Amino acid sequence: MDTLCNAIDRRAGLMQKMMDRLNVDLEASALVALGTKLGGAARACFFCRHADECQRWFEAGAGDDGYRRFCPNADRFEALPHRMPDQMTSAPMPGKWSDQ
Repeated sequence: MDTLCNAIDRRAGLMQKMMDRLNVDLEASALVALGTKLGGAARACFFCRHADECQRWFEAGAGDDGYRRFCPNADRFEALPHRMPDQMTSAPMPGKWSDQ
């Protein structure tokens, strides 16, 4: 059971990092289509076969659009609402994905 919980936590962390990197507005995204698009993104992250590649991309600096090669949510994240420039910070979004 610990292995499953660790996998879920890892995937949730990667999803949060990707959304932060792409400036996705989590609160506004939760309201789109009653949250179904965000829920679909969470399921895609959970079942994604590219978590290791995603992690390596972040470790390399995540400075380009290389995520488009492996992320099944690339188009979905880009279609969700984004934070305005005055809302963006270099710090991670507050709270954990599981708190949302």
